[in-house]
Amino acid sequence: MLLHVLKALFFDDLLEFLDFYFFHFPRNLVRDFFDQVYSFDKTLKFKANLRNLTKPLYGDNTFLGYVFAFPYRLLRISLALIFFFVLALFYLIFLFLWLILPFALLGYGFFLSK
Repeated sequence: MLLHVLKALFFDDLLEFLDFYFFHFPRNLVRDFFDQVYSFDKTLKFKANLRNLTKPLYGDNTFLGYVFAFPYRLLRISLALIFFFVLALFYLIFLFLWLILPFALLGYGFFLSK
């Protein structure tokens, strides 16, 4: 009887917490990352500039329209890629720290405590 009470009070909550900590939260974090990329793409126009890389800006079909459009779009694409890379790096570092934190705390408590 005591084992059933301990299982109900401790082990079920522990399994639920571990499921949240190592499965649901990282999955939600990855989902949030892609939501952020989608949201920032509305401002940075990465996909639009990539799709229209060889087209002139604002329908200016003169030679200068083509000459100015390509470097401008290339610069916007490069800056958006750099921004998305930094954003992905931030999310990866946070996810790595999130996943390693329990093991670091256990190691600290087990090996370095007096």
